[in-house]
Amino acid sequence: GGGNEHARSGGPAEATPTTPGGAPPQCVGAQWQASGDKASNWTRFVRGRWPLRWLGVKAVRGKFNNYDKNNGFWDKYEQDIKLAADLNCTTFRFSIEWARIEPEPGVIDMEAVRRYHQMLDCMASHGLEPNATLWHFVHPLWFEDAGGFTREENIPAFVAFCKRCFGWFGSKIRLWATINEPTCYLFLGWIVGMSPPCHFMDLLGGGRMLSTMLKAHVAAYHAIKAMPGGDRAQIGLVNHHITFEAQGTGLLYGVAKEVAEWMTYWVGCNVMEHWMLTGEYMWRIPLLGVGRRWRDPAGRPPCDWWGINYYSRGVVSWHLTPTHKAQEVMTDMPYPLYAAGLYDAIKRCSQLGLPMYITETGIADARDDRRARMINKYFEQVLRAVADGYDVRGVYYWTLLDSMEWATGYTMKFGLYAWEPDGSVDRKLKEGSSALVRLYRELPDEMSELRKVAVRHMLARRSGDGTTEPVAAG
Repeated sequence: GGGNEHARSGGPAEATPTTPGGAPPQCVGAQWQASGDKASNWTRFVRGRWPLRWLGVKAVRGKFNNYDKNNGFWDKYEQDIKLAADLNCTTFRFSIEWARIEPEPGVIDMEAVRRYHQMLDCMASHGLEPNATLWHFVHPLWFEDAGGFTREENIPAFVAFCKRCFGWFGSKIRLWATINEPTCYLFLGWIVGMSPPCHFMDLLGGGRMLSTMLKAHVAAYHAIKAMPGGDRAQIGLVNHHITFEAQGTGLLYGVAKEVAEWMTYWVGCNVMEHWMLTGEYMWRIPLLGVGRRWRDPAGRPPCDWWGINYYSRGVVSWHLTPTHKAQEVMTDMPYPLYAAGLYDAIKRCSQLGLPMYITETGIADARDDRRARMINKYFEQVLRAVADGYDVRGVYYWTLLDSMEWATGYTMKFGLYAWEPDGSVDRKLKEGSSALVRLYRELPDEMSELRKVAVRHMLARRSGDGTTEPVAAG
């Protein structure tokens, strides 16, 4: 699991047209970031001593040497779900953490199962539709030690977990995602070594892992659909959509351009798009050519909706470090604000022919002086996409509360509500978050009404009469 997202949601997938629709307000997060655990790959990672694997991580730990603090969502879920509802959200994206449910093979922690039921009941009491992710970077240690997703023989263990979750919670959850950001997991864990299992430039191993993970999605999808009530489940897959560009001129620019193209291929769009459109998995490696290739005889992989996690596009300098282009505003992460890329991502992903959710977008902004700008600019692009007829069902903002942001520790402040590990700040709404509160209040819940608002707004913008912020009036 990871953190908790909150959002406004659009209408249902096409398979369930009788369910009332909505528009973009929503929230999101990953369970492990907000609550921790005792028996996962990530808990071992942050408690370990791995200076030879990644020297930079120690610098972001601060005085909490083992990332031993979290914002306590596991115990404060009632308070936090209410905070999301107070923002006028209509749906809540969260993860069900496998390591909490099954800390040992076949050993189920029923207290954890009951807690998830309590969370779901709390969401229902506040009118929030749950959107559950079954794998968000974290899995049990026993699964990791067995090879995790690098071995196809481990797929049945993941599928069994997914089936258990649907058996327990299927009557309370319509929207499911099997896997969150498989290529991001690959990049951080197999290429740059910043996350478990901390491999560096292991392109063969990473390609093997991604191959297995995508097969696991297909297997889990079919297994859930075959269960009683499975036909009502809407099962999606969430991808981190990012492209990379080179900045500079001359000979070294050529090197940066090559690196940017490979980064887009590995991390961003190319591998996942090709697989989704054709059913063929093809993993290429510089100088070696195709490192792994197969085609599913069933054709295109099954998927009911597509999740787009979009934050920015990457810019690679001539010396191969992150940068930004002139006039662009940097976030605290190594990328700038780039709102136009969100529209481009929606347009590009529309070729899949699936309903789309922006399952994550947000900004790391410790000073809280760019958050409102990001929210207004990015939602402008969502309204533009809706006005142009793209099937965007909702937008989830990452994230509700500041948390332990993976290997960057406590330094990256994505939350709408401020939280500090030393206890000095706890769940204080940030000033920049007011832009999202306003949008969630003003945007209509029905998709048909949202489209009318979006069209009116974009017509006003194009005629020069619109404001600089997306609004529902007009």
